[in-house]
Amino acid sequence: MSVQPEDRTTIDMFSPSRPGRPRSNPYDRTQQCRFNKRSQRVRDKHAGLHRLEVKLPADVIERLDEVAEDLGLSRAEVINQALQQWLHL
Repeated sequence: MSVQPEDRTTIDMFSPSRPGRPRSNPYDRTQQCRFNKRSQRVRDKHAGLHRLEVKLPADVIERLDEVAEDLGLSRAEVINQALQQWLHL
């Protein structure tokens, strides 16, 4: 019987015991990041959100950051509001 690295139920079945304080998470950092990203995608999907990647010039991003800071919002929230106004939603 083999254990997959992402197996959450039998993670300690074949692992040797080590001296010292037990790790708070049995997975290494890269696997933790994958799990967290997967969970985030599922939460976003259930919230009705879709991912969109856009490349913008640096001066646009700088101005966007200024506006976001003035309004106390995140970049995504500013872009969302601007697009909603532009699309008359």
